[in-house]
Amino acid sequence: MADDQLSKDLASLKIDRSASPKGRGGTILITLLVLGGLGAVAYFVVYPKAKSALSTPKVKTATVALVSPSQGSIQLTATGYVVAQVSAKVAAKVPGRIATLDVVEGQLIEKGQRVATLENVDHKSAIATAQARAAAARAKVQIARSNVAELKDKISRDKPLAERGVIASEPVREMEARIASLDAAVTAAQAEVAAADAEARSLQVQLGSYEIVSPISGTVVKKLVEVGEGVSPGFGTPGVIEVVDMTSLVVEVDVPEARLEQVGDPKKSPKSCEIILDAYASKRFPGHVLEIGRRVNRAKATVPVKIAFDGRPEEVLPEMAARVSFLDKAIDAKTIQEPPRLVIPAAAIVKRNGADVAFLVDDDRVRMRTIKVGGELAGNRILESTDIPQGTKVVLDPPADLVDGAKVKEQN
Repeated sequence: MADDQLSKDLASLKIDRSASPKGRGGTILITLLVLGGLGAVAYFVVYPKAKSALSTPKVKTATVALVSPSQGSIQLTATGYVVAQVSAKVAAKVPGRIATLDVVEGQLIEKGQRVATLENVDHKSAIATAQARAAAARAKVQIARSNVAELKDKISRDKPLAERGVIASEPVREMEARIASLDAAVTAAQAEVAAADAEARSLQVQLGSYEIVSPISGTVVKKLVEVGEGVSPGFGTPGVIEVVDMTSLVVEVDVPEARLEQVGDPKKSPKSCEIILDAYASKRFPGHVLEIGRRVNRAKATVPVKIAFDGRPEEVLPEMAARVSFLDKAIDAKTIQEPPRLVIPAAAIVKRNGADVAFLVDDDRVRMRTIKVGGELAGNRILESTDIPQGTKVVLDPPADLVDGAKVKEQN
């Protein structure tokens, strides 16, 4: 019985090879699809990028620039701002409230001209009070003098009578003693008059402080307050208007300490300069070194240098950004007024089919363009073609096998 049971158990462990495995075909199919997808990604994405990185030539580039005729004489270039050497924030001498503003922005004013007034009703009342006290003091003087005169007249009448014994002499002696007291009263009243007059004059002088005048001649560039606002010389609004002497405008730039020698000595031989304002990039203004600052900025290792205009142009305003080029030789006014020219690096020009061409960089591809060039300027060639704008990138020393539309990579 035990043997039969053992045989049955062994039979149950036998593998049935006639039955097909379940689910194996589906697993193989999914695996093949995944491998196929990875292969497609590698072929269509990874391989083109790797091939492009290995086959795309690296090129050096430069830009088409706008260069002035004086560019070849430039030794050093620095940037800065237009500043005024003579300016003032016109403020009040006394605290008060603005009653009138007598100027407008942009107006030319002279030194000593009134620009505003403060409310002065209270001060005028104080002047009137002081003048009234002075008048009262003068009246007291007159009364004291009248008393003295009256007493003297009475003494002159009674004294002869007292000497003859007609009247008693004691009242006469009392009146003579009072004369000194009345004279002192007159002196005191006169002193009171002087004090009241001095107070009135002082208040009258202070009244002039309620008129605000300009300490310099110049142009009103900014109103700092409006009518009705309070001002004070010690706190609050620091001024009423800002005045700038436009004839004192200069350009102040920071020159590296290591290159200060190229600025020269303005006292012996002022170096010529070319000034370009950001607001008028197409214009060039002649100038010269006026002054080298007496301080060094240790943080930036620079020295401030002031550049004067050779004849200040009217369009120049304070705080304009400027670029100054220091020239190794003076440039005449005619040359400096010549318009700047577009130039292209000589290394960007090659021959193709007997014509001058340049390869312009457009994103990651190049476009071959036939160009027309002129003479040399500042180490470049004048670009006479007008269809290439300033700032266009061009390939330097383009390879002989470089063609229109080819992909390139810029060298860092």
